[in-house]
Amino acid sequence: MVFNGVSDVVVQLEDDGGSPRPSAQDAVFRTVPKDHTIFLVWRITESSTELLPRSHYGTFYDGDAYLVYSCSLPGQPAGPDVIRREIKENGNGEYAERHVHAWTNGTGERGGILGALALRRASQLLAQVGTPLVLHRETATKESPRMLSYFRDGIRILRSGVMNGGPRLYRVRGHRPVVLQLEPVSWAQLSSDGVFVLDTSNLIVLWLGRAANLIEKIFGAKIAYRMARGPEKGMMVRRIAIAHDGYEQTLPTSDRELLNKLLELRSRSMRPAPSVIESPRPSRLYKVTQPPRVSPITMPSQKPAARLEEIKRAPLYREDLREDSVYIIDGGSRGVWAWVGSSAPVAEARGALAAARGLARAKRLAGPVATMVSGREPLEFAALFHLWSWADARRDVRVRAARSATTKLDAVSLASNAWLAAEAQVPDDGSGSLRMWRVRGEAEGGALQELEKPQTAAFYDQDCYLALYTYHTPTGDQTILYYWMGGSSPNELRNLGAKEAKDLYIKLGRLPIQAWVYQGKEPAHFLQIFKGRMVTYIGTATEYDPSGRRVVPPPRALIRVSGQYAREARGVEVGRGGLTRGACYVLREGARVWVWCAASATGDEREVAKTMAAADHTLVMQGKEKYDFWTALGERRPLLVASPLKEVERPLPPRLFYVALGAAGQYSFEEIISFSQYDLAPEMAAILDAHAAVFVWLGAHCGPRAKDDARAIAQSYLMNDPAARDTETPIIVISQSREPPNFTGFFPHWKPTMWKGHKTFSAIVSALEGKAIVRGSNSALHNGNTENSFDQHEKYPLSVLRGPKEHMPHDVDPLTKELYLTHDDFVSTFNMAYNEFRSLPSWKQKELKKSVGLF
Repeated sequence: MVFNGVSDVVVQLEDDGGSPRPSAQDAVFRTVPKDHTIFLVWRITESSTELLPRSHYGTFYDGDAYLVYSCSLPGQPAGPDVIRREIKENGNGEYAERHVHAWTNGTGERGGILGALALRRASQLLAQVGTPLVLHRETATKESPRMLSYFRDGIRILRSGVMNGGPRLYRVRGHRPVVLQLEPVSWAQLSSDGVFVLDTSNLIVLWLGRAANLIEKIFGAKIAYRMARGPEKGMMVRRIAIAHDGYEQTLPTSDRELLNKLLELRSRSMRPAPSVIESPRPSRLYKVTQPPRVSPITMPSQKPAARLEEIKRAPLYREDLREDSVYIIDGGSRGVWAWVGSSAPVAEARGALAAARGLARAKRLAGPVATMVSGREPLEFAALFHLWSWADARRDVRVRAARSATTKLDAVSLASNAWLAAEAQVPDDGSGSLRMWRVRGEAEGGALQELEKPQTAAFYDQDCYLALYTYHTPTGDQTILYYWMGGSSPNELRNLGAKEAKDLYIKLGRLPIQAWVYQGKEPAHFLQIFKGRMVTYIGTATEYDPSGRRVVPPPRALIRVSGQYAREARGVEVGRGGLTRGACYVLREGARVWVWCAASATGDEREVAKTMAAADHTLVMQGKEKYDFWTALGERRPLLVASPLKEVERPLPPRLFYVALGAAGQYSFEEIISFSQYDLAPEMAAILDAHAAVFVWLGAHCGPRAKDDARAIAQSYLMNDPAARDTETPIIVISQSREPPNFTGFFPHWKPTMWKGHKTFSAIVSALEGKAIVRGSNSALHNGNTENSFDQHEKYPLSVLRGPKEHMPHDVDPLTKELYLTHDDFVSTFNMAYNEFRSLPSWKQKELKKSVGLF
């Protein structure tokens, strides 16, 4: 008996362990179409299941459960705006994307009952649809990126049973904002890393935490505006006051008095922003088996208990999943996933979701849990695996077109065919101008040595190089600064080269696109610049030219060649260190050159090898080698190993992540499903993961820290990816308004002028308060960035800072305690603002600190 792939996944419910029984509730799903794209939401209570009107979409009450059903075309946006179309699945491995989300508050006994009820309703919906889909178990405030993607304006989680008329407090969080109603209204609810909206009958107070990020501040301002306006758009019926963390006393008198009634300012106590640094956690693969007498991992309240056997840790591959089994993948922050093979036993299939939920509880993972059957894997799941072959017929056509394109790759043509530039990963044909420098180590005096002939295309694996490439576009010249690091280059040299690259970038006015490139991982455009002749040799260039001004190839070398086109062509000298395979090799022995091709080599691979030989050469086919070839090869003969024919890769689609900056060196990443250019904002930094390379996009107003930490942001993303990504993946940093087509081509309908009339945060603040806000030297608060040293420090009550040393918070510097006061406490303690205090002589500062007990 095997799993039938329709509704058996969820019939093993969490509380009763039984199958869903027919009931009157089944009738509510009978009108759900089986073969059309659609988006529906139901509200579930103990007594009813109600289909909600569109006007109620995105609003969730914590006392109820909800069921969200989405059916959309592959790779197309989903949500309330989806256009109803008939679905025709032709059996080519590409299916409509069907998802069901069972949402509950998840806390307390009632939350558990509603959660089980939501899953029971989900199984009834699955039976009606009759087609395998992905089932997500969602928890309030921990919703999956896919669920949030349906609601472009975010979701609202409101308290059930709260009487209207009194003040209400909300927190705004995330790029697709989650607006959470909080009870009771008190200082205990606020934290310095958050944005909060206090809704009263006469006044809306927008409270901005000191460490809150700029995107959340903007969303908070928009939400406050919606609350303040009346039924008629543009008509404000209530005023808005903006209170900055620690600056509440600077509010106008009437607003301050009202805030004081609701939140007594004298008793102000603020939770510091959390600074938990999570170490990278690779995903883990578990196999679900029948429970023996003694189970290594026991899932509480499961009937029967599941036994999970850990198979391996990342990197994971599709071949690790067998069709006759059920697996649980622990993706950490990316959720817990249950995968059911097409021929898995029914007993294991029915317990898949329960086993995944049990594992999440056992490991205290608060993220979403989902289950699916083989062949219906969403992108978020596939991204946990290496080299997953993605089924997308339309993208397959584009990838094939990009791979076979040999003409019209110039910058002008690609500017109007950005999709081709994105798939080929080239902004032009590599015909621009090139300057190159070799990074000199400390023994050579440091600094850079410009190369006389940069187009020689010879590199050495113990060296590092800078390449400045300039090409012409329809809108002007574009420059890319590549920093290439050899695989055997020492860390000291890499660090020195990074410093030189940064200095050159600043010298060039911070205009070039920055790219960090590692040996063997070069992006397509870098290879295209050298027209298919790039070769990396063993050693350092000074071994053959002590002056360092030229990079001279060694006279004797065996080079392994890979790639089928110029933008894929790499040559690497083969050493005695290990066994490598290649379809073609170039053997250079003085003036003589041979090109050896394996029987499995394609015609394109042979042409690439001939181009790389770049001289008169002798073509040698496998099995037809002559004596002079073997003689020249000599002791290197064992290194000549043919590789099997490679399958054409079907890469995953790109993924977009919003970057939130925490404490120094800490970053978090929020995925944006079904992204478009509208998901980018000038106030944010974003990661576009193209898998072969990682792009960091910097908005014009994202702040100096994001711009300075761009490479560190990408490195943190790679290190924390549960799929155990290669940390030497190329990193490309681009700035708003200078995006190349190999970036914009991943976004549908990119508009270069989209942000032309963009309103900055300070303009939004001025519009909300109806005036231009300039308060002394504290303008940083009103442009949204708190980059000054005073506001970057954690804040503590005056009584704590005056207390004994042993009770002092660990992050407080005893010599500068005054920096840990809020602005309001500082003014009330010293009778002056911090900027005025800082301008005083050092001896005067010490006297004042002694007089108030802070020295």
